[in-house]
Amino acid sequence: MSPPNTAPETPVGLTVARRLRAWLNQWHAWLWATEQRTRMVAAAVGAVLTVAAGCLALAQSGGSLVTLSYDLPFKMHRAGAADDVRLVYIDEFSGGFLDRRQQAALLDKIGAAGAKAVLYDIIFDRPSDDPKLDEAFAGAMLRFRGVDAAGNPLPGQRRRHVFLACGREQKSQTGVVMEQLIPPADGLLAAADDFGLVAFVHDEKFTVRELATGTRDEPSLTWKAAIALGAKLEEPTRLGPRWINYAGPPPDAHDPEADPPFRSCSAQNVLDGVEPGFLRDRIVIVGGRPGIAGAALGQDLFSTPFHRFDSRGNLPLMSGVEINANLLANLLRANWLTRSSHGFDILFVVLAGLCAGAGLPRLRPIPATVIAVSAAVIFITAGILAVHYGKVWFPWSVAAFLQLPLALGWSIAVHFYVERFVSKKLTEEKRVLREAFAKYLSPKMLDRLTEENFTLKPGGDKIHVAMMFTDIESFTDMCQRVRQPERIVDILNGYFENTTGHIFDHDGVIIKFIGDAIFAAWGAPLPDPDASGKAVRAAWKLFENDKLVVEGENLKTRIGLHWGEVVAGNIGSSRHVDYTLIGDAVNLTSRLEGLNKLLGTSILLSDAIRQPLGQEFRTRRVGRFKVKGRDEITIVHELLGPIRQEEEPAWITAYHEALTALEANDPESAEAHFTEANSLRGHDGDGPSRFFLEALKRGEPLQDGVVEMREK
Repeated sequence: MSPPNTAPETPVGLTVARRLRAWLNQWHAWLWATEQRTRMVAAAVGAVLTVAAGCLALAQSGGSLVTLSYDLPFKMHRAGAADDVRLVYIDEFSGGFLDRRQQAALLDKIGAAGAKAVLYDIIFDRPSDDPKLDEAFAGAMLRFRGVDAAGNPLPGQRRRHVFLACGREQKSQTGVVMEQLIPPADGLLAAADDFGLVAFVHDEKFTVRELATGTRDEPSLTWKAAIALGAKLEEPTRLGPRWINYAGPPPDAHDPEADPPFRSCSAQNVLDGVEPGFLRDRIVIVGGRPGIAGAALGQDLFSTPFHRFDSRGNLPLMSGVEINANLLANLLRANWLTRSSHGFDILFVVLAGLCAGAGLPRLRPIPATVIAVSAAVIFITAGILAVHYGKVWFPWSVAAFLQLPLALGWSIAVHFYVERFVSKKLTEEKRVLREAFAKYLSPKMLDRLTEENFTLKPGGDKIHVAMMFTDIESFTDMCQRVRQPERIVDILNGYFENTTGHIFDHDGVIIKFIGDAIFAAWGAPLPDPDASGKAVRAAWKLFENDKLVVEGENLKTRIGLHWGEVVAGNIGSSRHVDYTLIGDAVNLTSRLEGLNKLLGTSILLSDAIRQPLGQEFRTRRVGRFKVKGRDEITIVHELLGPIRQEEEPAWITAYHEALTALEANDPESAEAHFTEANSLRGHDGDGPSRFFLEALKRGEPLQDGVVEMREK
């Protein structure tokens, strides 16, 4: 027979199977390429979707998603209490407006307590019904400032500041909406240092985030006061974007021990005598108590970033006085927040969209979810750190809460679509795979093969397997006598039907049909810890039950068995592949099968496959051989069958004694024992004994009992 690494005769059935396997390989490659193309298209679509979503969110600059990047850091970030600012609240009305009767006395008390500046978050836009009240109030402002009516400093008086508030209102004239200032009354304005605008930028929920510094024509109250108090602010930058760095939330209504960001007291407390040092060298902002003003006097309660996450509703709204206190503290400390540039925002959402939209669809759901959640945590952390340490905020919430979830949802949808597509195709592939291998594998092996997603991609791996080569004795002579190819094919098909049954029953794999021979293996393509035992059991069943009788002649099957390392896999080109085993161990298995013909035996096995057998089978050591093409000595055994008696037959004992003498280079003693073993074996004699007797008779060199084979 031909060795497995030559070009053997190939039956029609094997050719069809090879074509099926080659087609399956092309199908698998197409399936893989289709999946990759689908994922690439999905990644491109995902990138476009996430980038577009991010840009649309940025277009709504005041939207709740963008402002979340500003609001959420205040869950942990605080600018810190401003101890140099105090709040004094007026809680009495007079004629529908905050009481002006006590303003002169209140300001004198504040001055006596040592305050260095007073800002009124009250618009005194109308003269009092009693002119004397305004005159007294104006006189108190001059005394506080330490100047006379002409504005000249009074001797020995400390220079201090008083700032009044002004408002603005909209008027429509001939269809044109115009704004005009609402300044303080003239008598009061002349006594104060200056007046400034009090107006906040807020959204529809009255949430104040931007640090308003006035209009183009009129600076804000806090801007003017901050400059007068020494803040290094420049007029050309006044209208630049600034964002409030809140000192802290308003006190929790359910936590009376909570420290407010700005200490405060009522006007009555000041009039009664405030504690020493409470107002000394402080800036005092005077205004109405939170909630005291009604709709007629304008909205004076505002929401802040802290209120966005106040699910229990414990935080009271923040008054305009507190908002102004935060603005003034920011301007004095120059610790307001800035927002990233528009160019940076666009670049950020584009990069985030590209990475998330193109990257996540290429991952499975669990890794994609882990990465998306981790990225969101990183963005949140970066946003908080940027506010806390860099005094800047950027729209990270667009990426964390819009782009990443969108990309993750898209990636999961893509995954399930691809999985459904691939699963359907793989089911079909498994069906065809089973059909292609049905005549080469047992049903049990087919189940394992399809369940473990064995593929037909070219390539191989080094593994250890048990191998079997079979050959029909005198098959070539029989073909010459019969001379009927159709009958020979029928005979072979019947013979292979039985022999493959024994191989399949013991979980073997038909690697090739080579003419009248079979090349089978155990442990490939899937590993099997009992590969050696199954191979030997299958060989014995095959030997016992599959005698081939042709033209009245009994043709026996010769078998070679070996365990060794091979390269197993789909070997071939891109157009044709064949699952096979390649290696020196394959050649040795073939040589062992061929050695049966010379020794007159039926089943020969190497020492490597015999060692793990245990006591299930009886074997005898046939000898030490150098087969053609190998320099190593192979110890060869003959499989005699299952052990049915404890004692070893006498002829085996005589044969072993002959081998011992031969390996000790004692040919005379070896010849005697071989003759004895041949005689004890019975009327047919012992094939290996006759082989060695003939070799000794020819005078062949058997140094140390090693037989060197010159033929396959």
